[in-house]
Amino acid sequence: MSMRNAILDLQKGRYREAIGAFQMVFGNDVAPVTMRSDALSNAAVCHLRLREWESAEACARAAVEIDPSHVDAWFNLGGSLKEQGRALDALHAFRKTCELRPDRADAWRYRAATAQGLFLWEEAADAWSLTLAKGWDPRAFKGRVEGLVRGGKSPLVDAETALFLAKNPENDLARYLRILVLADLQRFDEAVVLTDNLRGSPQIDLLVAWTLANAGHSAEARVRLAKLPQCARTHRLRLMLGDGEDLPGLAAGARRYLSMPRDDHPEDLADLHFHLGRMADQEKAYPAAWDHYSAAHRLLVQAQPFSEEGHRQLDVWLRLRSWESIEPAQPDGGPQWVFIVGMPRSGTTLLEQILDMHPAFHGAGERHEMQAMAQRFFVDGEVKAMANACISFAQKARDLAPDAAWCIDKMPHNFQFAGMLLHLFPRAHVIWCRRDPLDNCVSIWRQHFRGIHPYAHDLATLGRYYRWHEEIMGLWRSRYAARIREVHYEAVVNDLPGTVEDILHWFGEKWDSACERFHENPRRIITASKGQVDKPIYRDAVGSWRRYKGLLDSLWL
Repeated sequence: MSMRNAILDLQKGRYREAIGAFQMVFGNDVAPVTMRSDALSNAAVCHLRLREWESAEACARAAVEIDPSHVDAWFNLGGSLKEQGRALDALHAFRKTCELRPDRADAWRYRAATAQGLFLWEEAADAWSLTLAKGWDPRAFKGRVEGLVRGGKSPLVDAETALFLAKNPENDLARYLRILVLADLQRFDEAVVLTDNLRGSPQIDLLVAWTLANAGHSAEARVRLAKLPQCARTHRLRLMLGDGEDLPGLAAGARRYLSMPRDDHPEDLADLHFHLGRMADQEKAYPAAWDHYSAAHRLLVQAQPFSEEGHRQLDVWLRLRSWESIEPAQPDGGPQWVFIVGMPRSGTTLLEQILDMHPAFHGAGERHEMQAMAQRFFVDGEVKAMANACISFAQKARDLAPDAAWCIDKMPHNFQFAGMLLHLFPRAHVIWCRRDPLDNCVSIWRQHFRGIHPYAHDLATLGRYYRWHEEIMGLWRSRYAARIREVHYEAVVNDLPGTVEDILHWFGEKWDSACERFHENPRRIITASKGQVDKPIYRDAVGSWRRYKGLLDSLWL
């Protein structure tokens, strides 16, 4: 009777009375465990309605202690922790709720929103996707697209947002998301036509101003910018639009903004630091530039912490080579995959751009399919899903490059999975791009990458990760020596024809002088190396680490 009365009080909004009744049920030691945990969970609901967050947490936590499988109690615990600003603890509770009840849509929605608030873009995108799978939800669709874009995976929602816009041409959400994706893909000429009369939140207005500026509509961008509140991105855009006379004052204003605690997204604050760092580099003020790069990484490491334990588990798993139980793909003709791998900033984009000029090769950019497949297999070990993904990827080469002999996937971090890829695709080749370790790591330190790069935000971690990349590639090379080719960046810039001719001979192809005109390649580049591959070969980057000599001791290379 007490439980029934307590629930009736809860339903009628008599929360104090309900809490007292639920406590009586919980205090009854002879009552079933499920009833006692139900009473505590419902008491937590009452405290949540009364905005008594700590009391709600205490009741929910007590409920899961006596019944760890109580779904509602975990959900209520997450809610109470979220309201107290303890987002990471709340996320753990929502994860547990989703684990216990995978069909609970509100748990996935709260998990997605909480992960997004913690800048865990991949988890947020996955959780929003699962929310969408349970029914159309505009907020979930928006969150999914934003998560993938922030996570550096805009190509995955390119077609999807285009279709959404085609079906809803006057819908502001459809236009905003399409511009967001196109701007991240640096297709500003396509994005700018969608900006007319699109207004809303400062977030939307800033995106429009950014698009206008990058599309060459500087005057219109300045008009939009003048109406926006001060933030890291407005400072970044003002610097981008400034001229020679204005820049010193604009830079001083940006530095003042960064000198005070701010609520901006850490990536936006970091991006402003990176821009100021590049400006200092241009003035040859290298210590000042380094200070800005280091400040940027201190911000990014909060949002992208490096997991030593997660890395250790990956290393152990790679060495076990559990994928060797899977039957390799046997495609019927068509182009074969070439995987260009290595550390970021090691020359992978340059080499892809050069080879793409050869008629036998097609550069497909940084494909996410194989990396995602490998990560899923690492987590769940699903052999059938892995085999199906390989068949699909083999077909992808035929779709992308029906007239080529070789199709290039230039995802640098596929170096981790090169052994897996060479097993699963018996006719594939791997090109391992290498560069002077100090030049490579300094170039990474100076770069604000799209997506998630947790290894890059601490010099000591970066140095260890670089050495691990060499170790793991050495393992793959010992097993697949004939199918892995090392290419050094310095060799390419010092002797492009000779180096590339040797590579082509390895593939059984002849030299083509078009490879020397790689900077004329009309392909759109969206990686960090865009500014380096649209001009002829230059050698200024060789030995560039010396500008920062004395600041690199913690790299330990």
